[in-house]
Amino acid sequence: MRFQARTLFTLVVVAVAAYAVVSAREWPLGTRLFPMVIGLSVLTLSLVQLFLDFYLVGRGSKANRKEDTGDLQVDWSVGSRVIAAKAAEFFGWLLGFFFCIWIFGFFVAVPLYGFLYLKFEAKEGWWSSFTLTVGVFVFF
Repeated sequence: MRFQARTLFTLVVVAVAAYAVVSAREWPLGTRLFPMVIGLSVLTLSLVQLFLDFYLVGRGSKANRKEDTGDLQVDWSVGSRVIAAKAAEFFGWLLGFFFCIWIFGFFVAVPLYGFLYLKFEAKEGWWSSFTLTVGVFVFF
């Protein structure tokens, strides 16, 4: 069996989650509730991932090939400049969202940002952008 970096990462996640659960055992209920719920969830899922890592490696599954990207569809013909431009655009929108929250607060920023993103980035029509924004505003 060949050791892989992702197995090491999974082992580190298992160790951190186990430490969070064990260290929170003696805390008062209100204090330990968050680390226990999150820690047990992460511990369970990371142990399942660890099992799958060892099981799939032992089986020689094609899921372990380096070309496999999971759910992502990768187009290797796209140049690095295009990727950098798309990443910059994404981080620009993300920064805009943070500034919108900082200036207007969550209550106004979430629907406003949602509308602007739908209209100008996703290129949705006015009606669908407005309808989804109103739905988010009512829900929020």
